[in-house]
Amino acid sequence: MNVTATSTELDQYLAGLARAARPGDRLPTVRELMRRFGVSQMIVQRAIDALKTRGLVEAQVGRGTYFRAGADAPPAPPAAARAPAPRSVLLLRRSIGIVRGRVLLEGLQRRYAEAGQRVLEVSYTDPEHARTVLKGLPHFDAGVVQSSFKTITIELLAALREKCDVIAVDGAALVGADVEAVGMEWGEPLARAVELLRRQGHRRIAFASSTQPFLATQLAQRRLEALREQGGLELQAIGVPCLPDEDYAGALIEQLRALAGADARLPFSALVAWGIEDGASLRERLAQAGWPVPEALSVVLLGRTDLVNEHAGFFTTVGCRVADQIEQLHAAIAARWADSARPYAVHLIPVALREGESVAPFSEAVPRVRASRR
Repeated sequence: MNVTATSTELDQYLAGLARAARPGDRLPTVRELMRRFGVSQMIVQRAIDALKTRGLVEAQVGRGTYFRAGADAPPAPPAAARAPAPRSVLLLRRSIGIVRGRVLLEGLQRRYAEAGQRVLEVSYTDPEHARTVLKGLPHFDAGVVQSSFKTITIELLAALREKCDVIAVDGAALVGADVEAVGMEWGEPLARAVELLRRQGHRRIAFASSTQPFLATQLAQRRLEALREQGGLELQAIGVPCLPDEDYAGALIEQLRALAGADARLPFSALVAWGIEDGASLRERLAQAGWPVPEALSVVLLGRTDLVNEHAGFFTTVGCRVADQIEQLHAAIAARWADSARPYAVHLIPVALREGESVAPFSEAVPRVRASRR
């Protein structure tokens, strides 16, 4: 940390308060200033003593420090010379190899760096580790936290609240909390994927997602139930018992093998799959298992339409763009900086579609390829 730069920002902040203060206005406490600027008590006290020497403030025992009546505050510089102090942003990410999370944070870093803001990225392995890391950090104007499919504990939120004026969560995981959440509700993309397949003649469609109870995918399951009630389609849910950062595609293949008949045919002609991190690997594994796409199985992915690692330049993908999530996170934080009294909200990313080659019109003459059982 550049202590000299930080103490200069503290001096500038106090000078600005002195210019705008009315007689009797109270200074922030020493502890508040230490937390905000990440400096020691000695540095804060030195800055306040400088104000006292200039006759700008006075201390009252038991009450605090106040701006004096008739104090000769320094004049404000010309408007053209004034520049807003740079904001500080903490990016807190769980250290796993999810490409989407890496791309999102790099995009946020670029946005804030272009605006002259200060950004610190910190990785953590679990909530307890994150709390330990946070203890040694200064105060930030905003913090963005990525949980990447793991629980954000109440204790971690409390630790973030102590360190950050604004908290934004990457993902629509928290509702009704004093955080800005930006993420995806997967019910609408699922409905669009099913409709796309229906228009191609498919009537038996499966939807695969993790068995972990994520809010976003649970909303998709509710949408699946609603689509079933409409009739005209046979819709099947497939639970994948792991997370996308694990061997998710391998677990999905095993679930498909368990559903295949003796002739290796699946009880559906199309699959909508959420949670695929490596589209090229999924395509290869499906072919090896006896279900080449789209000859034997049409597939639509629920994911990010602007990530090549997911759609692999091949899969039709319905979901969202990481670029849109970056913009919405940036906008949500900026809006709260501008108006701290505004209601907290869950910001849902617009649905996007990328058409690929993984969907074919339904045909009864699907090749009967015996799936490998290894």
